[in-house]
Amino acid sequence: MYAVIDIGSNTIRLVLYKIENNQIKSLLNKKSPAGLAGYINKDRCLKKSGIRKAVAVLSEFKEILDHMTIQEVFPFATASLRNINNAPEVLEAIRENCGFEVRILSGEEEAIFDYYGALQAMEMDKGLLTDIGGGSTELVFYQDHAIQRATSLPMGSLNLYQQYVKNHLIAKKSELQQIQKEVRKKLQELPPQKAVISDLCAIGGSARAAMQMVQAVSKKKKEQPLPYYDPACLKAILDSACDTPDIFIKQLLKTAPDRIHTFLPGITVLYTIAEFYNISRITTINYGVREGYLYYLLEQRGKIHGH
Repeated sequence: MYAVIDIGSNTIRLVLYKIENNQIKSLLNKKSPAGLAGYINKDRCLKKSGIRKAVAVLSEFKEILDHMTIQEVFPFATASLRNINNAPEVLEAIRENCGFEVRILSGEEEAIFDYYGALQAMEMDKGLLTDIGGGSTELVFYQDHAIQRATSLPMGSLNLYQQYVKNHLIAKKSELQQIQKEVRKKLQELPPQKAVISDLCAIGGSARAAMQMVQAVSKKKKEQPLPYYDPACLKAILDSACDTPDIFIKQLLKTAPDRIHTFLPGITVLYTIAEFYNISRITTINYGVREGYLYYLLEQRGKIHGH
């Protein structure tokens, strides 16, 4: 068995995997909604309380791992530590208290590992892959089973919530419009995409929550749930959140209660990306950066062989 620890801006997650028939299989998945992005001060440093929070969660994970037979542990961090100014201090605290050597992935590395992970779950012929995390959003343009361009934007569901949503749990229409404007601005700064794209592969917590909400709405309408959906479904959810917030909140609490504050910023990012690139179909998959990172490391070690 192998263990991967993913220190994200919104959640810290421990996943155990086994290798079976040259494929990665998830055995255990434990997460803690640590919300590290909420502990960053005005100097872009993780506060002492945030460091203590990270250490406490990772100590709990270490205790679990100490009672299991694990071949190797691969801890990494994304925007949670990539976007702060005191990352060495945090890494040292984790090393001293938990014994983990954490690798901080660059934005481009995160995007590439997202793609590697997605490859384990589906054919990646031509399209756009996006991973909306708590503190960053990765975009990977791919064609003929190869990456054309991989980029990372320093905005995610949690830091957009903190930046634009003031003194309440659920974002208001005007705040969602501000978020959409900011996302469009960031997308316009990227090199133009010349090839026509119709498919968007969405991964990560925000994407999974969006899919669950779309399926819940389809179930209510007695429609057959599909593995993909039209971006118009996201627009309908955003409209319902603004027009009938009580009904929306009730449904969200049933579907994704742990994302009650970050859900709307997250799907606003997803919908804006889909609209910007004229996407006609969104597919959500459960594999992503963790599986891609593990696959890459095991392939390097000769424990698994590339397709």
